[in-house]
Amino acid sequence: MTRKTLPIALISIVGIIHLVLAPEYLEEKTYIGVLFLLGAAGCAVVAGLLARDAGDRRAWALGTLLSLGMGVGFILSRTTGLPGFHESEWELSGIATLIAEAAFIAMAVSRLAPARQRTPRAFADQRSFAQR
Repeated sequence: MTRKTLPIALISIVGIIHLVLAPEYLEEKTYIGVLFLLGAAGCAVVAGLLARDAGDRRAWALGTLLSLGMGVGFILSRTTGLPGFHESEWELSGIATLIAEAAFIAMAVSRLAPARQRTPRAFADQRSFAQR
């Protein structure tokens, strides 16, 4: 996979899993199902934006916020619980989304981090090397 397709695949996996599971959660706890649908829609937007421009900082930021929110929501729902909702099982689909979310976030951090500036010493070393 290329640098462009991997993050699109990761955020798409997260969105598809949430979309597939949404009906189950709409029946169990409506607001959780609605959040699943909103998360899936957000993931589709991020995937579309990244497909158009892999350097779109807004898409990376939105994907990071979605991934963090959904990941934290999953962990809280299995530990302390959410309002009116507590799951005891750590389903494989949830673990898969956590992995995809973490990988997307890691890629986003590298994309969003400011470029390292060269120190004056590095410029001096380059000049002396070029003069040789």
